[in-house]
Amino acid sequence: MFEEEYEKLSRGEQNQFQEVLSNLLYHCFIVRRSFDKPTNTFKINPNYLFIERHFDLITSYLDFAGIEVTKDDDNGVIFTSSSFDVNKIRIDGVTTLLIYALRSYYEDKLGSNPTSNEVTIDSIALKSLLKELSLSTVNRRISAVTIQAGLRTLSSYNIIAIRRGSFSDVSYSFDILPSIRYAISNARLNSLYETLTSNAPVADTPFDVNKGEML
Repeated sequence: MFEEEYEKLSRGEQNQFQEVLSNLLYHCFIVRRSFDKPTNTFKINPNYLFIERHFDLITSYLDFAGIEVTKDDDNGVIFTSSSFDVNKIRIDGVTTLLIYALRSYYEDKLGSNPTSNEVTIDSIALKSLLKELSLSTVNRRISAVTIQAGLRTLSSYNIIAIRRGSFSDVSYSFDILPSIRYAISNARLNSLYETLTSNAPVADTPFDVNKGEML
């Protein structure tokens, strides 16, 4: 069934199939909209559209590897999940705190602007956010260097996307993408809140690369 449908694709579509599939497996998340710097506007991600058009074909192919593809049209996120206990990384404590802070900020801003799926934050607002949540303390190991490293990690999984400058600049801005809702569940969010309010240290966190979720 898969081979028959795959052969119906043009040579260009077959090449795109391989490229899109690699991006999906590597980044965990594909979001529907991405910011285009030259035009200063959001544009529809062609990878998302390709998966949408050939969703059955892609899910059929990945099913052989035990990987499920989920498409959330409301949030504009496509992601993979696997039942196998493999392909996990550990996210350091600072990156864990960044996900917690950004998810909190994301939900707060969407409350006042529910028509958008992306939320923009700059370096100044991020520092204020970390201070407001009492995260920027010495015992939590947060510094400019660890923040840069954490943001780069989140960017590599399409949880955030740089908008202006780079994470190594003094001043920058980036978009928090709707995929952050899958990177940290409500249960994990509540668990982190309890840890932080008890002033306990935040340990490194397992991150399921196949599922794109903190465990």
